[in-house]
Amino acid sequence: MKKPGRLVLLVCLAAACRVNEAPKPPAVVRTAPAAAPTAIPEPVLGYIDESNKGLPADGGLIRRRLIGEPGTLNAVLQSGLPEQQVLQYLSRNLLDFDSRMNLVAGLAERYEVTPGGREVRLTLRADAVWEDGSPVTSRDAVFTIRRIVDPAVPSPLFKPVFETLASVEATGPRSFVAKFREPDAAHAMAFVLPLLPEKRYAGKNFLKARENRAPVSDGPYRFVSWKAQDSLVLERNPRYFGPRPHFDRVVFRILPENSVAYQAVLTGDLDETSIDESLKQQAARDPEYGRCCRAVEYYNLDYSYIALNSRAPFFSDARVRRAVTMLLDRGSIVRNLYRGSARIISGPWAPDSPAYDASISPLPFDPAGAAKLLDEAGWKDTNGNGTRDRAGREFEFELLVSAGSNIGRQIDEMLSAELARVGVKARVRPLEWASFVERIDGGNFEAASLAWSASDPNPDPFPYWHSSQWPPRGLNSGYYGNPEADRLMEEARREMKEEARVRIYHRLHAIFRDDAPAVFVTNASAKYAFRREIGGLVTSPLGFSGIWPGPIGWWRSGGAPR
Repeated sequence: MKKPGRLVLLVCLAAACRVNEAPKPPAVVRTAPAAAPTAIPEPVLGYIDESNKGLPADGGLIRRRLIGEPGTLNAVLQSGLPEQQVLQYLSRNLLDFDSRMNLVAGLAERYEVTPGGREVRLTLRADAVWEDGSPVTSRDAVFTIRRIVDPAVPSPLFKPVFETLASVEATGPRSFVAKFREPDAAHAMAFVLPLLPEKRYAGKNFLKARENRAPVSDGPYRFVSWKAQDSLVLERNPRYFGPRPHFDRVVFRILPENSVAYQAVLTGDLDETSIDESLKQQAARDPEYGRCCRAVEYYNLDYSYIALNSRAPFFSDARVRRAVTMLLDRGSIVRNLYRGSARIISGPWAPDSPAYDASISPLPFDPAGAAKLLDEAGWKDTNGNGTRDRAGREFEFELLVSAGSNIGRQIDEMLSAELARVGVKARVRPLEWASFVERIDGGNFEAASLAWSASDPNPDPFPYWHSSQWPPRGLNSGYYGNPEADRLMEEARREMKEEARVRIYHRLHAIFRDDAPAVFVTNASAKYAFRREIGGLVTSPLGFSGIWPGPIGWWRSGGAPR
């Protein structure tokens, strides 16, 4: 499950991209270059840039997969990957990332960050309009940002990056300024942000407005229909200011199960799907797959982890959390589940994030050492029934996993088996996507198998691990809190020099390893199956949906579009 990183709460894969450092936002940036696909240095598993290859055939439709039902199509309220995938077609961001993780123009044609890092000034494009022809204005930007910071509005993806906003004001019909209470080298990244039309929400209950399920578009496509638990349909937006996209229509099919989606790609009912390692191996042996489809695999900044809720009586003690980590054989996971296409991690970053300190070794797989830690924390089998207990409470908990995550389920079952050997009972419970997200967003779980999926290159851990970000305010759904970690996260946000900020992150890395707010599992390659005729792919450490134009630039090559 991603949390937007903006962590989005999503079920994703994670791996390494051989990018040595995130882009440095300059002290003052006066213009944003126009967005365009850019080549990426040759990676371990092969980044691709097909933006200038092939013969696109305009028209027809593309059939894409959603792993679950979107919770909303209100861009401010979004919290998961399904929303992000659909909204990328409907909403242009003020700024975007290109495939090299540089900020580029979107709805904003230029932006400026003051030397002190406390103000960001943006100017909107004059030709940006909503699908009804009305202009996108600075009033829309101010309205959107004020909704994000409204305490009554849950905005888990964007609220953390506007945590220190002091004010936002229009300075003209197309210009506005956002002022922050504290400097932050990453303030400009907050404006990788879609807008809402103020006039459509005026006088309405923001959380229940009709537009939350039938949004008004300022992007390349507009909304057509939404059939619950089945599909969403989009069509080209004739008023879009940018280049005309290739497909007439986009059909998103809601298919939680990887195996079902894989079969749909084989039959042509889908044009793409994410796949896990077992399906990758199956595809390699399948002549039918070889005739119709191709595999795309690349490293990104995502990682998988098992959240341990510190508010639960079992996981309030760091010794217990370390013990759980030491009972997961991550080496076996890399060898057997991922066939080598993953790396063990020791903190909340991918190994190629600048925040990741490679000198911090992961906790070892050590059942005997884990049992000793559990003893020290007071969890012992005092009644001889085979299950550890403390103060009359048996050590039994529920381990949640999304029903569509096959590898997540296998990892959870491996952990459950090892826990059972030392007298701890973990019941693995798959949940359908909407129920799973609701439980996680509310912090209503004991342990859960999740994944962090990067939607920007900023390694700031504040939104996900700072104690001020407990639900419902933020994304620290495991209720982790550590005063020293809090202090360092705050210090990192104020530090404008990147080298000094990275040193702070490395100090945090050691705390996260030893405090074990979660079982940090692996950084694995992203794997996809595509119909061979789909072209124009550009991969990135931010995945397909984290860059512009991303999937908007795809096409169907050759022949008549279907």
